[in-house]
Amino acid sequence: MTTPDITAELAALRHRLDVLESREEIRSLRARFHDHVNTDRWDEIGDLFSTGAELDYDYLGSSSGRQAIGEFFGSIPRLLPDGDGGPFVRQFIHAHEIEVDGDTATGTSHMFATPVYHGQSFLVSARFADVYGRHDGVWFFDSVTMRIWYSVPLEQGWAGAERHHMRLEA
Repeated sequence: MTTPDITAELAALRHRLDVLESREEIRSLRARFHDHVNTDRWDEIGDLFSTGAELDYDYLGSSSGRQAIGEFFGSIPRLLPDGDGGPFVRQFIHAHEIEVDGDTATGTSHMFATPVYHGQSFLVSARFADVYGRHDGVWFFDSVTMRIWYSVPLEQGWAGAERHHMRLEA
């Protein structure tokens, strides 16, 4: 009969626990992002990003650094009119997969959104590819890349050749 190596077993358990806790914290980070959008807390979104983060929102735009990313999202109420003033966007996230490697992680998720754009109901579908970093014990977005599959008026649908009808306008 062999004696288990308690030190090695404890280290393996600590690693597994760290991975599980990290995944849950990252899932919460992604959920908070969409909750901020859904509750019109645009000015708080930048706080979810690390200081050197990168944002690529496909044809809608990109930004570098926490402050610029915060300004990008903070400008959306002005740039994404719903016809009655402020924006109306509701996003639903699913299929969030996360791989943790120490203080870094990667993840993908899919989004379905139902914004109002210039007084019209729109449908948006996209995929996020994220890089997360644990900085001083807290998980942040280090990079977010969104690829938009379609952004179309509800009555038009996504079957046509032109699948991108939304723009962030100044």
